[in-house]
Amino acid sequence: MNVKTTILTLAALLVLSTGASARNIWDDFGDNVTRENVRAFTKDLGGLIGSGTYTTGRVLGWGGFQIGPRASMVFKMSQGNGEDRATKQHTALGDRDEVGSVVYPWLQADIGMPFRIDGFIRASSYQGLTIAGGGLRWGITRPNEMLGSFQPMLVVSAHSASARDFSATHYNASLVLSMKFKYFVPYIGGGVDYTTLNINQASLVPALEGEREHAATARATAGFNFKLPSYMDLSLAANYAYYGLGAEASLSLRF
Repeated sequence: MNVKTTILTLAALLVLSTGASARNIWDDFGDNVTRENVRAFTKDLGGLIGSGTYTTGRVLGWGGFQIGPRASMVFKMSQGNGEDRATKQHTALGDRDEVGSVVYPWLQADIGMPFRIDGFIRASSYQGLTIAGGGLRWGITRPNEMLGSFQPMLVVSAHSASARDFSATHYNASLVLSMKFKYFVPYIGGGVDYTTLNINQASLVPALEGEREHAATARATAGFNFKLPSYMDLSLAANYAYYGLGAEASLSLRF
């Protein structure tokens, strides 16, 4: 019980408190968004939100429950569509090199339901961006504990995001496949993120205010899930989307 209490406390502190001392990078959107970089930003945001929705191809099963912190990371924001280097470097959050990597933490809870379906919800507020959403995972085949067995799964999710200068809606669908080994489970997945960005403030190009940008982008993921003592799971993965290389991580507690 002490281990469970510790993990849940750390998860809550990670998601709810880490933004207190961090600079609100998402507040820079209104001062930097242009027609040249808004589409790239929309695709990057969709890839960041859509990552981390699965850690294996196996559903929890009826009565299963899982909760814990997760994190998604983009190593570098995508370039804009400008004709010179300066314009390409000017992302909707500022200079591409100065922005650097973008990390977003989550708290996610999953529950197993009948008919090989899992439901999950996730939320966080960090560095000026608040996101909440959830989705469903469906195990295409029955869960199998045999070593070397494959587990395919379909995942769909929807999210709503809000910052000072923009808001967004996000939808995702992914197909996942994992393989059972004794101490770990490798998995691969691919899907599409569809994002609608609503621009509330644009200092450089005021004509953008009130406009919407729609963008779809593909994303591929490959990672490993490790079963740890005390009913804990650790998952580490890399993903590739419009922004290039990204990463995902999760530490969850199974009940």
